[in-house]
Amino acid sequence: MSHDASVEQQILATIDKWVEQELRPIAREFDQADEYPSDLVEQMKELGLFGATISEEYGGLGLSASTYARIVSRICEVWMAPSGIFNSHLIMASCVERAGTQAQKEHFLPKFATGELRGGIGLTEPDAGSDLQGIRLVAKKDGDDYIIRGNKMWITNGMQADWMCCLVNTSEGKPHMNKSLVMIPMDTKGVERSRKLHKLGMWASDTAQIFLDDVR
Repeated sequence: MSHDASVEQQILATIDKWVEQELRPIAREFDQADEYPSDLVEQMKELGLFGATISEEYGGLGLSASTYARIVSRICEVWMAPSGIFNSHLIMASCVERAGTQAQKEHFLPKFATGELRGGIGLTEPDAGSDLQGIRLVAKKDGDDYIIRGNKMWITNGMQADWMCCLVNTSEGKPHMNKSLVMIPMDTKGVERSRKLHKLGMWASDTAQIFLDDVR
Protein backbone atom coordinates (compact mmCIF):
# COMPACT_ATOMS: atom_id res chain seq x y z
CA MET A 1 0.00 0.00 0.00
CA SER A 2 1.37 3.41 -0.93
CA HIS A 3 1.86 6.17 1.63
CA ASP A 4 -0.81 8.27 -0.09
CA ALA A 5 -3.30 5.41 -0.02
CA SER A 6 -2.61 4.85 3.67
CA VAL A 7 -3.13 8.52 4.49
CA GLU A 8 -6.36 8.55 2.47
CA GLN A 9 -7.67 5.54 4.38
CA GLN A 10 -6.90 7.26 7.69
CA ILE A 11 -8.68 10.42 6.61
CA LEU A 12 -11.73 8.54 5.36
CA ALA A 13 -11.86 6.46 8.55
CA THR A 14 -11.87 9.70 10.58
CA ILE A 15 -14.67 11.10 8.42
CA ASP A 16 -16.70 7.88 8.71
CA LYS A 17 -16.44 8.00 12.50
CA TRP A 18 -17.44 11.68 12.59
CA VAL A 19 -20.39 11.08 10.28
CA GLU A 20 -21.76 8.30 12.46
CA GLN A 21 -21.12 9.96 15.82
CA GLU A 22 -21.92 13.59 15.04
CA LEU A 23 -23.98 13.88 11.84
CA ARG A 24 -26.37 10.97 11.81
CA PRO A 25 -27.87 11.64 15.27
CA ILE A 26 -28.83 15.24 14.45
CA ALA A 27 -29.32 15.36 10.68
CA ARG A 28 -33.09 14.97 10.56
CA GLU A 29 -33.73 17.28 13.52
CA PHE A 30 -31.61 20.15 12.20
CA ASP A 31 -32.77 19.84 8.60
CA GLN A 32 -36.44 19.74 9.52
CA ALA A 33 -35.97 22.74 11.83
CA ASP A 34 -34.05 24.65 9.11
CA GLU A 35 -31.37 25.31 11.74
CA TYR A 36 -27.78 26.18 10.88
CA PRO A 37 -25.42 23.63 12.53
CA SER A 38 -23.03 26.06 14.22
CA ASP A 39 -21.46 23.43 16.48
CA LEU A 40 -20.69 21.26 13.48
CA VAL A 41 -18.90 24.16 11.81
CA GLU A 42 -16.45 24.25 14.72
CA GLN A 43 -15.92 20.50 14.35
CA MET A 44 -15.32 20.91 10.62
CA LYS A 45 -12.62 23.47 11.40
CA GLU A 46 -10.91 20.94 13.66
CA LEU A 47 -11.14 18.24 10.98
CA GLY A 48 -9.52 20.54 8.44
CA LEU A 49 -12.45 20.41 6.05
CA PHE A 50 -12.29 24.14 5.29
CA GLY A 51 -8.78 23.57 3.97
CA ALA A 52 -9.32 20.15 2.43
CA THR A 53 -8.21 21.06 -1.10
CA ILE A 54 -6.04 24.08 -0.26
CA SER A 55 -2.33 23.41 -0.76
CA GLU A 56 -0.27 22.40 2.25
CA GLU A 57 2.03 25.40 1.75
CA TYR A 58 -0.91 27.61 2.73
CA GLY A 59 -1.98 25.46 5.67
CA GLY A 60 -4.50 23.24 3.91
CA LEU A 61 -4.63 19.46 3.66
CA GLY A 62 -3.84 19.47 -0.04
CA LEU A 63 -6.14 16.52 -0.76
CA SER A 64 -6.59 15.17 -4.27
CA ALA A 65 -9.89 15.61 -6.07
CA SER A 66 -10.63 11.88 -5.73
CA THR A 67 -10.07 11.85 -1.95
CA TYR A 68 -12.13 14.99 -1.55
CA ALA A 69 -14.94 13.48 -3.63
CA ARG A 70 -14.97 10.42 -1.36
CA ILE A 71 -15.23 12.66 1.71
CA VAL A 72 -18.16 14.59 0.26
CA SER A 73 -19.87 11.35 -0.80
CA ARG A 74 -19.61 9.88 2.69
CA ILE A 75 -21.03 13.01 4.31
CA CYS A 76 -23.85 13.37 1.79
CA GLU A 77 -24.98 9.77 2.25
CA VAL A 78 -26.12 10.85 5.71
CA TRP A 79 -26.73 14.62 5.40
CA MET A 80 -26.13 16.90 2.42
CA ALA A 81 -26.36 20.27 4.15
CA PRO A 82 -22.93 20.28 5.85
CA SER A 83 -21.19 19.63 2.54
CA GLY A 84 -22.52 22.91 1.17
CA ILE A 85 -20.92 24.81 4.03
CA PHE A 86 -17.37 23.81 3.14
CA ASN A 87 -17.78 22.97 -0.55
CA SER A 88 -18.80 26.49 -1.65
CA HIS A 89 -16.08 27.85 0.61
CA LEU A 90 -13.49 25.68 -1.14
CA ILE A 91 -14.64 26.80 -4.60
CA MET A 92 -13.91 30.35 -3.45
CA ALA A 93 -10.51 29.25 -2.13
CA SER A 94 -9.74 27.48 -5.40
CA CYS A 95 -10.44 30.67 -7.34
CA VAL A 96 -7.93 32.54 -5.20
CA GLU A 97 -5.31 29.78 -5.38
CA ARG A 98 -5.63 29.36 -9.15
CA ALA A 99 -6.05 32.97 -10.25
CA GLY A 100 -5.11 35.26 -7.37
CA THR A 101 -1.93 37.26 -6.96
CA GLN A 102 0.76 35.91 -4.65
CA ALA A 103 -0.17 38.56 -2.10
CA GLN A 104 -3.83 37.49 -2.23
CA LYS A 105 -2.87 33.83 -1.78
CA GLU A 106 -0.69 34.59 1.22
CA HIS A 107 -3.37 36.78 2.80
CA PHE A 108 -6.48 34.67 2.21
CA LEU A 109 -5.58 31.01 1.92
CA PRO A 110 -4.16 30.36 5.42
CA LYS A 111 -7.26 31.99 6.95
CA PHE A 112 -9.54 30.06 4.59
CA ALA A 113 -7.77 26.81 5.46
CA THR A 114 -8.45 27.14 9.19
CA GLY A 115 -11.99 28.43 8.74
CA GLU A 116 -11.06 31.72 10.40
CA LEU A 117 -12.51 33.33 7.28
CA ARG A 118 -15.33 31.49 5.56
CA GLY A 119 -17.30 32.23 2.46
CA GLY A 120 -18.69 31.14 -0.84
CA ILE A 121 -19.08 32.03 -4.47
CA GLY A 122 -21.62 34.47 -5.91
CA LEU A 123 -22.51 33.32 -9.42
CA THR A 124 -26.26 32.99 -9.91
CA GLU A 125 -28.78 35.82 -10.15
CA PRO A 126 -32.59 36.01 -10.33
CA ASP A 127 -32.42 35.96 -14.15
CA ALA A 128 -29.23 33.93 -14.62
CA GLY A 129 -28.83 30.47 -13.18
CA SER A 130 -26.95 27.91 -15.24
CA ASP A 131 -26.43 30.45 -18.06
CA LEU A 132 -23.87 32.70 -16.41
CA GLN A 133 -23.30 34.73 -19.56
CA GLY A 134 -26.62 36.37 -18.69
CA ILE A 135 -25.62 37.89 -15.34
CA ARG A 136 -26.42 41.59 -14.91
CA LEU A 137 -24.22 42.52 -11.94
CA VAL A 138 -21.88 45.29 -13.09
CA ALA A 139 -18.52 46.42 -11.74
CA LYS A 140 -17.57 49.84 -13.10
CA LYS A 141 -14.05 51.24 -12.78
CA ASP A 142 -13.76 54.41 -10.73
CA GLY A 143 -10.15 55.45 -10.29
CA ASP A 144 -8.37 52.59 -8.51
CA ASP A 145 -11.69 51.09 -7.36
CA TYR A 146 -14.60 49.19 -8.80
CA ILE A 147 -18.18 50.11 -7.92
CA ILE A 148 -20.46 47.08 -7.97
CA ARG A 149 -24.23 47.18 -8.39
CA GLY A 150 -26.78 44.36 -8.71
CA ASN A 151 -27.82 41.28 -6.80
CA LYS A 152 -27.08 37.60 -6.44
CA MET A 153 -29.55 34.79 -5.77
CA TRP A 154 -29.33 31.26 -4.29
CA ILE A 155 -25.96 31.96 -2.69
CA THR A 156 -24.83 29.15 -0.42
CA ASN A 157 -23.34 30.47 2.85
CA GLY A 158 -24.85 33.86 2.00
CA MET A 159 -25.95 34.66 5.55
CA GLN A 160 -22.83 33.31 7.27
CA ALA A 161 -20.02 34.20 4.84
CA ASP A 162 -17.20 36.59 5.70
CA TRP A 163 -16.21 36.91 2.02
CA MET A 164 -17.80 36.19 -1.34
CA CYS A 165 -16.00 35.54 -4.61
CA CYS A 166 -18.42 37.30 -6.94
CA LEU A 167 -18.83 36.98 -10.71
CA VAL A 168 -19.31 40.42 -12.29
CA ASN A 169 -19.46 42.13 -15.68
CA THR A 170 -16.45 44.41 -16.01
CA SER A 171 -16.70 45.60 -19.63
CA GLU A 172 -19.05 46.01 -22.57
CA GLY A 173 -17.47 43.13 -24.50
CA LYS A 174 -18.97 39.80 -25.55
CA PRO A 175 -20.94 38.10 -22.76
CA HIS A 176 -18.47 35.22 -22.45
CA MET A 177 -15.45 37.53 -22.39
CA ASN A 178 -16.39 40.44 -20.10
CA LYS A 179 -16.46 38.63 -16.77
CA SER A 180 -14.25 38.93 -13.70
CA LEU A 181 -14.20 37.43 -10.22
CA VAL A 182 -14.04 39.96 -7.39
CA MET A 183 -13.44 39.16 -3.72
CA ILE A 184 -15.96 41.11 -1.63
CA PRO A 185 -15.93 41.33 2.19
CA MET A 186 -19.52 40.88 3.31
CA ASP A 187 -19.34 43.63 5.91
CA THR A 188 -18.64 46.25 3.22
CA LYS A 189 -20.98 49.24 3.02
CA GLY A 190 -23.68 48.55 0.45
CA VAL A 191 -23.76 44.75 0.89
CA GLU A 192 -27.14 43.57 2.18
CA ARG A 193 -27.91 39.97 3.03
CA SER A 194 -31.55 40.24 2.10
CA ARG A 195 -33.07 37.00 3.35
CA LYS A 196 -32.46 33.34 3.90
CA LEU A 197 -34.28 31.45 1.16
CA HIS A 198 -36.62 28.54 1.82
CA LYS A 199 -35.84 25.53 -0.36
CA LEU A 200 -37.34 22.13 -1.07
CA GLY A 201 -34.46 20.42 0.70
CA MET A 202 -31.03 20.93 2.31
CA TRP A 203 -32.78 23.31 4.68
CA ALA A 204 -29.93 23.57 7.17
CA SER A 205 -27.66 24.78 4.37
CA ASP A 206 -27.71 28.58 4.46
CA THR A 207 -28.85 29.97 1.07
CA ALA A 208 -29.52 33.68 0.59
CA GLN A 209 -30.21 36.58 -1.73
CA ILE A 210 -27.52 39.27 -1.67
CA PHE A 211 -27.98 42.89 -2.78
CA LEU A 212 -24.95 44.98 -3.74
CA ASP A 213 -25.77 48.70 -3.85
CA ASP A 214 -22.80 50.75 -5.12
CA VAL A 215 -20.31 48.56 -3.27
CA ARG A 216 -16.83 50.10 -3.63
